[in-house]
Amino acid sequence: MAVPQTAQRAPAGAASAKVATTTQHPHLVTDIKVEHGPADLLGRFFLLADTAARERGLALSFGPFEELMRVNQKNRASWGIMTSMYDPHCCPEGLSPENAFCIFGRDGSGEVVTTHAGRIYQLGERSMKEVGDAMLLHHDHPERSKQPGESIEVTAPSAKSIKGKLLINGAVWINPAYRKRQVMLIVPRIARAYAYTRWKIDRSMGLMMEGPAAGGVIDSLGYPNREWGLQIRNAQNGSPRCCLAWMDANELMADLRGFLAGFSTQVDARVDHRRAQNQG
Repeated sequence: MAVPQTAQRAPAGAASAKVATTTQHPHLVTDIKVEHGPADLLGRFFLLADTAARERGLALSFGPFEELMRVNQKNRASWGIMTSMYDPHCCPEGLSPENAFCIFGRDGSGEVVTTHAGRIYQLGERSMKEVGDAMLLHHDHPERSKQPGESIEVTAPSAKSIKGKLLINGAVWINPAYRKRQVMLIVPRIARAYAYTRWKIDRSMGLMMEGPAAGGVIDSLGYPNREWGLQIRNAQNGSPRCCLAWMDANELMADLRGFLAGFSTQVDARVDHRRAQNQG
């Protein structure tokens, strides 16, 4: 398995294990290779998170956005129409493997019971507000794919200073039968860690709609910075108001260290056992 190799402590002068970047994603979380960041921390985290997910009945893997759309359509009773941000009909370029990824969690029968997607925005010197107001967060070409009367307004003051390489997470769905299994403590952190080690992102962000934000879901994600808001009007998923929740790269690493230190000791013990088996 790839992760135990990347998790070995690097020799002096080599802070991280690096491999050539490819345009495809790994199949499993345990196949992720550490390209950026501390190899020991990230390798151990991926093992712990994968073990924690399996203990909760989830087998995690990466997959295509076309499958994400099928899962969304199949589960409308518990998941509304998905935002255009993760719709390949609206964002075929933005959702290419070079710019985005999707994680699926399956139960023992192979049925998808949770999803999580991420997109990398190369903002450069443009601000998130500038790109968001131009509808380029949600559409490759707004003039072609936006709904009649659709508009987006970013009102969060900090959005004017958010630049560089930004991960935005979304398309989050959990089957109701799995919503008390701590999935939101595990999968979003896998997505952030993967985005960092592959793209070396400057920030990770979630756009939380008012319902989940008010219900406390946002508290499980570990984001230290929160600010309202982003207002969408007349989009394919309606007119939701969103809270921006984010962390920078240093805060991301600190959050992973806290996860490793504070999550289930039972899981920690099983990770150590798996590492010994894989390295033996």
